[in-house]
Amino acid sequence: MARPTLELVADADALASAIAARVVAACHHAVAARGRFVLVLAGGSTPLAAYRHLAERHDLPWERVVATWGDERLVPRDHPERNEHAARKALLDHVPIPAEQVLGWPEGTDGEAVAAAHAEHLRRQLGDPPSFDLVLLGLGADAHTASLFPGTGAAEAPGLTLAVRAPAVGERVSLSATALGHADEVLVAVAGHDKQGALARTLRAEEPPDALPLTALRPRGRFTILADEAAAGALATTYERDGDAGSGPADGVPVEG
Repeated sequence: MARPTLELVADADALASAIAARVVAACHHAVAARGRFVLVLAGGSTPLAAYRHLAERHDLPWERVVATWGDERLVPRDHPERNEHAARKALLDHVPIPAEQVLGWPEGTDGEAVAAAHAEHLRRQLGDPPSFDLVLLGLGADAHTASLFPGTGAAEAPGLTLAVRAPAVGERVSLSATALGHADEVLVAVAGHDKQGALARTLRAEEPPDALPLTALRPRGRFTILADEAAAGALATTYERDGDAGSGPADGVPVEG
């Protein structure tokens, strides 16, 4: 496992603000350096407040942004459970990103076919292998990230994309751990008491990647887990937050305030 840095914030509101600030900074840096910003959006409820913050940032060079998703459900594009649908309502419908620069997963019910088609689309648009400036991820209470679910073998699957079948959720499609690591920055947002166990286990990294999929990532650049105090639990006592005196390690993982 490439060792992430753990950064803690007070609560869900602070988490949303911090995520948005990291997106803004990464966007300005990428556009200045390469003329565009390639962003991989996360699904789930945790990032939605951050997306709403970003929707108010009309000063960003949205015409230079390329957006895609780390994973998706096999439902129609307008289905409320689709990650793309939620992100459009919270962010994309409110900012002037050109439609051709929103690289959503194809619709379909055959996961293998959807995954293969999306992989080819990403290669055409972003190179082979596709390269990302910022990847946003979450962490489930069962320790899944994107749709790389424990016990499915997905964490160590080869290739760029894959279909994943997990008993609790059925079939989904996801970027592979290798693909998610082709990024200048990976930011994992974790919120809520129910994530304490998954976060602690992931940071200890004492189990194989099939049990802790986030440990399969090997990002080429900055790798950060951004957690609120509810998710951090006892880890929140190991450092001083927001520039107060001192910082310290948690289970061998660098911790910043």
